[in-house]
Amino acid sequence: MFLFTGIIYTQVTSRLPAVKAQTGISDADVGIALMCMGGGSLAGFLTVNLVLRHLQVRTLLQIAAVLFLSICIIMAMAQNALQLFVLFALWGWDCAYLDVCMNTHAIYVEMKAQKPCMSTMHAGYSAGCLIGSALGSLFAFMGVPLLVNFCCAGAILLTLLAYFSRALLPDPPKPAAPNNQSSEEAAPAVPRRFVPFFVVFCGLMGLFSYTAEGSVAEWGSLVLHEAKHASEGTAALAYGTFALFMAAARFGCDHLRARIGDRKIIIGGGAMAFCALSLVIVTDSPYICLIAYAFMGIGLAPVFPTAISNAGKRRDVSPKAATAAVSLVGYAGLLIVPPCLGFLAAHVGLEMALLLPLTAVGIVIAGAFAFEDKKVKWRRLRA
Repeated sequence: MFLFTGIIYTQVTSRLPAVKAQTGISDADVGIALMCMGGGSLAGFLTVNLVLRHLQVRTLLQIAAVLFLSICIIMAMAQNALQLFVLFALWGWDCAYLDVCMNTHAIYVEMKAQKPCMSTMHAGYSAGCLIGSALGSLFAFMGVPLLVNFCCAGAILLTLLAYFSRALLPDPPKPAAPNNQSSEEAAPAVPRRFVPFFVVFCGLMGLFSYTAEGSVAEWGSLVLHEAKHASEGTAALAYGTFALFMAAARFGCDHLRARIGDRKIIIGGGAMAFCALSLVIVTDSPYICLIAYAFMGIGLAPVFPTAISNAGKRRDVSPKAATAAVSLVGYAGLLIVPPCLGFLAAHVGLEMALLLPLTAVGIVIAGAFAFEDKKVKWRRLRA
């Protein structure tokens, strides 16, 4: 599911020039479309729990996955800006549902397997983004029309989705009540209006992690080109280098997390990211910056998966509500931080503006002390 989502998402983003040419929109319209997607995502995070009261996670996950692909294919037939804005808003809405369901189901898998696997799941998404980007580039190089591109990828992915969906887990049953208690008394209290502070804190950890990641995704190429005087080709490697090493690191984070605990892996990774970003600020060499971005990707790799996994293991809130809350707080930072960095860059320069994500990494290191300093204890699902 994570791989599926990454491939579809980057099929669209890698072929945005073709989408732009087909619909006749301007660069400003592309920005509005992406803003519509962000607004749709926030609406999705706010409403997903209402839907999950009536549907199981695995059911909504399958529906959202099919819709995600379907909207992608419909985009290939869009003819004007208005149609594209509506489709991007719906795509963002559905993406939020898909995100919450995937992460919630990953928590179910962790509880059933009694070992961490969240980082591996997110590595699957990163790998899907790399595969989707490569496929999109290949189709574009061959001059394949958008509709043919998306339909070919969709046919393969739908076949795999139909096969693997049979293995999805049902929602865990509510704990049985003792003889002298009702089921309402035995069940842990789940706040109906508010989520526990620790869940919000996990969301903030994700937000600060995304602040640092966004500084590379949104501004990395500009830092290399404008501040470090790299060529455009070299500058374009900034986020690709970061994402590649983050994906590779995430495949090993779960094993390391099970051995040393959540606190140590975040402190160690955060310290690596802090040193790497500091090096980006002080060095004049674009090639040293690329190396630093690679280590930054490795350091930040375990932060968000660990945060969302810890929130999902709380007994005083359901995994569904915890995942939605963490995702809402974490992804909201993606709408706030890039404009803040742009404002700072305009007034103090790009390199000094990077002190904002550097501070965010420092907060991540300090926040790591709220997590367990030992092997994670997994609560078993009751059959």
